[in-house]
Amino acid sequence: MKKNEMTIKTKLIMYIVVSVFLVLVVSTAVSIKTVTSQQEELAYLQSVEMARDYANQFDGDMQANMAIAETIAKTMEMYTADDRNEVNNILKNILETHPSLTGVYVGYEPDAFDGNDDEYINAPYHDSTGRFIPYWNTIQGTIEVEPLVNYDTQDYYQLPELTHENIVTEPYYYQGIFMVSYDVPIFKNGEFSGIAGVDVSLDYIDDVVSDIRAFDTGYAFVTGNTGILVSHPEYKEGIGTHTLYDLGIPQISGAAEEIKNGIGGSIETVDPLTGKEVIMFYEPVRTGNYSFVLVIPKEEMFAGVTKLRNTLVIISTISIFFMGFVSYLIATSITSPIDEIVENFRNIAQDAVDGKLDTRAKTDVERDFKEIPIGLNMILDAVVAPIRESIRVTNALAKGELGARTELELKGEFKHLGDTLDDFADSLNNIIADSNNVLTAIQNNDFSRNVRIHGKGDFNILTEGIEETRNSLDLAIHEQKKAEKALRDSERKFRTLFESLNDAIYLTDLQGNILEINEISCKRMGYSHDEFLSLTYMDIDASNRGKDFLTVLKELCKMKSNLLETIHMRKDGTVFPVELSSRMIRFDGHKAIITIARDISKRKQSEKELKKYAEELEHSNELKEEMESIINNSPVIAFKWKTETDWPVEFVSKNITKLGYTVEDFTSNRLKYADIIHPDDSERTHLHISNYYMKKEAELNYEYRIYTKSGDIKWVDERTFTRRDNYGRISLQGIILDITERKKVEEALIQAENIRKKEIHHRVKNNLQVISSLLYLASDNFEQQDVIEAFLDSRNRVRSMALIHEELYQSKDMTSVDFSDYTKKLMNYLSRSCEDGKKDIKLVSKIEGVYLNVDTAVPLGMIINELVSNSLKHAFPEVKEGEISVELNVIKNDFLLKIKDNGIGISPDIDFRNTESLGLQLVTTLVDQIDGTIELNSIHGTEFIINFSERN
Repeated sequence: MKKNEMTIKTKLIMYIVVSVFLVLVVSTAVSIKTVTSQQEELAYLQSVEMARDYANQFDGDMQANMAIAETIAKTMEMYTADDRNEVNNILKNILETHPSLTGVYVGYEPDAFDGNDDEYINAPYHDSTGRFIPYWNTIQGTIEVEPLVNYDTQDYYQLPELTHENIVTEPYYYQGIFMVSYDVPIFKNGEFSGIAGVDVSLDYIDDVVSDIRAFDTGYAFVTGNTGILVSHPEYKEGIGTHTLYDLGIPQISGAAEEIKNGIGGSIETVDPLTGKEVIMFYEPVRTGNYSFVLVIPKEEMFAGVTKLRNTLVIISTISIFFMGFVSYLIATSITSPIDEIVENFRNIAQDAVDGKLDTRAKTDVERDFKEIPIGLNMILDAVVAPIRESIRVTNALAKGELGARTELELKGEFKHLGDTLDDFADSLNNIIADSNNVLTAIQNNDFSRNVRIHGKGDFNILTEGIEETRNSLDLAIHEQKKAEKALRDSERKFRTLFESLNDAIYLTDLQGNILEINEISCKRMGYSHDEFLSLTYMDIDASNRGKDFLTVLKELCKMKSNLLETIHMRKDGTVFPVELSSRMIRFDGHKAIITIARDISKRKQSEKELKKYAEELEHSNELKEEMESIINNSPVIAFKWKTETDWPVEFVSKNITKLGYTVEDFTSNRLKYADIIHPDDSERTHLHISNYYMKKEAELNYEYRIYTKSGDIKWVDERTFTRRDNYGRISLQGIILDITERKKVEEALIQAENIRKKEIHHRVKNNLQVISSLLYLASDNFEQQDVIEAFLDSRNRVRSMALIHEELYQSKDMTSVDFSDYTKKLMNYLSRSCEDGKKDIKLVSKIEGVYLNVDTAVPLGMIINELVSNSLKHAFPEVKEGEISVELNVIKNDFLLKIKDNGIGISPDIDFRNTESLGLQLVTTLVDQIDGTIELNSIHGTEFIINFSERN
């Protein structure tokens, strides 16, 4: 069918439907694309945020482990005691108090710890170098110690030494444990001295990460900097042995390169384990260059986007059918009157052709077109002949030939009639053309084209009707779109609010029948959705059972806050308190009640605990005031210190004025507690507190000196314990007591005791010298040489003991003997007492810086006296020159004494352990007394070798 052969009704319907279809298709496509893009972007952002959160949690664990290694390193840098056993106890204590650690260790450069590596070669927890490298670990299930291995080649030692920075190693296997090391360099005087570190098993990471699920089947795993698998929920055999590159997928290999460079991102690929299309998100873990990887199936991630797109398509299809129906009604209302007039004109024209000039037009037409048939009838009544021309023109116009005009030359009124007919044709032509333009614009969904040519009379009614129709259609379409948008927005907001609240929501009618509930209601009450819809509100309200629902509703409305507390009963019969808030709304055209029920179990419990806490707090405040009064009036001063450098003071009792200070001097940070500690006691105080932290003792008690504000020095006794607040922050609380007077008394007592000891040693020395002199005088009464020698030997023995007491009398502490000085004096005495002018025997002492207690020095001095005297008497019978040497060496905690001469030596027939010689018998007895061993070497002269430990 040609376009000009189509009816106006058909054109109107076609134009409106096609225009609306095109508009809806374009708008729906734009909406779907926009919403889909937004939803996809939101899903991406949620997944990235999830990966970032888990990466941050993993990073926090690694930082905590690094903090332990840093604490050990800082402690070792401040440690000055050089006691290997004490450091081992510290490391063991750290491992015991941190069960999450697999190993704790320090490793020092050669002779960097105490300079005594040679003494510890192949000793327990040392290797052949003697370096201090203890490794405390729980690899075998119990706490053991062994020396570190491969420190000359592996990263855990070499990287901190090379970079002077903290490092986290790549995961590795050691004795069957998959682990990672956190290592921190130790510096002393600005030089690298060694490392401190902890080992952590990575098994717990796999356990934690394997439980992570994203959407329905998404999962997570962790890789190292080189792409090695640290954890994986499915690919267990690949952990620690395979990398991301081994999966053989280009996209995953590209992601591994970004992970290696510490870059986060995402890729779309195929999961080699499940075969699904997935999106892989990876986020770096800053501490140690690890990466957290989240794998999510693409179809699960965009399931909501697909559902939304299908919903929009359905809405658009319904809109197209609706607008087609509306366009049909509009076209019918416009074309029906015109069709009636055209049909009537066709009948008149047909009668005129048939010669029936008395045929008249019907006048029972629509009001807007009524003047057309009336005017036609008037013309027909007024004229006969000229009307034929008019009929011709009219027939032409009725056929749509709007260009037809009167061709006869008419005169008088007929000429006026012809001119009028022509004017009518022109006006009708212009009106129809203009109206057609308006209708065409309406068909194109353009309601801005108004009627520009307004007819007169009834034609004005026609044009005004078209204009009003245009305005009505414009307004109706605008309001319809606005209402549809408002309806969609309202429904979306209501549903989002209905399901997103964490409170139960019940929608009921005025009789209490439950019409709708949200998901929280089902979870909280134990009923399914369908079970709920078969209940009434009064079935779940345990406090108001038996009451009328409207009565309960009226009680709620009377509450000023519109809040009512009641008890709800779950399906299993358990009850819990709730707070109700109700409003009346319109639902499906009827009045309904929407009730929000908030579970206030925790709030009720909190209120109960808060009341109890308030009572305890009031009692605590009373006790606090009493304690403050007691402390402020007592000799002790209470402190609360921060665990920071130089111990800033958080609190100090008011009786600090006893030392001349004010509370504000400390709380304003003008003074820190370390500022008032005597410089000579500062290092010792730091060491006490460091050991206190490491051993985690309950209480710290030690004495030191402080300055008063006036500059006086006071001795104080401090008793401190650790306190942790709710945030895990540590502070020190304790008291100090002025013990200056007690110290003065103690010093006086010590001085008196020292004087007493000196007097005793002095008297013993004098008595021994008197005995020595008596022995010497007694020897003059005998002539037998052996008797004289016996008296002289006894004199020498007494003299050796007297020298010991002389050394003690002259020593500072009166408990230890300078054995080097003692030996020189003893050998000089023996040299003089046994001097023979015919021989030149040199006595050499090779003892330097050795101090022994009196219990060891007395028997050792007598041993030297016996053996040197024996050498002077018997080693050089025919020789004029000789040498006797005494050498004492310290080997770890043992001593090695060598007494040697280069004389003739002892005869092989003599057993020095079984001899009648009183001197040698005395030597063996004295060696047993000091729990020592004695050996004889007679190859070149005579050499006695005695090994012993100092007696306590």
